[in-house]
Amino acid sequence: MSFSTATPDFVNYPGFLFSKLIPPAIFPGMNRRSIRKLLILSLAIVFSCACNAQQPSRPVKLPSGRTVKVLGIVRIDFPKAPPALMLKYETDLKISDVEALRKEADEIFAVFKADAENGKFTSAIVSANDKPTGLILKNSNGYNFVYEKRADGQWHCLEDDKHK
Repeated sequence: MSFSTATPDFVNYPGFLFSKLIPPAIFPGMNRRSIRKLLILSLAIVFSCACNAQQPSRPVKLPSGRTVKVLGIVRIDFPKAPPALMLKYETDLKISDVEALRKEADEIFAVFKADAENGKFTSAIVSANDKPTGLILKNSNGYNFVYEKRADGQWHCLEDDKHK
């Protein structure tokens, strides 16, 4: 048994795109080519508007008085480890400035820790993300700080273990 390699006739016809979908009576006085151009332009505008939609966020005021834009809080399940609670936020700091990010993350975690404890999580992630750039394809960098609850009930940042 083999599949036919013949090309259907309508593919070779230059006007097949949308030719059967839109009858010319809908737009009197316009030919099919103009209707197709209008439809393609409309789809492009709708697509670009959808791509530029902002991610929903919620401003949260920290004890210091600063406000951060929280992008989301989500549970993350790992195959061989207990689940973690992750808070993703947008920062005004440079992602390369890890020391300043750490101070900001510690301040955020002081508030976020209650959510992790209420959810019975033993690890939590504070994810700092810079503002997305780009018109259609958005690009953003981030840095994650992982906090774990020790057996004595105290939380510590695994970033501290890297510097020992």
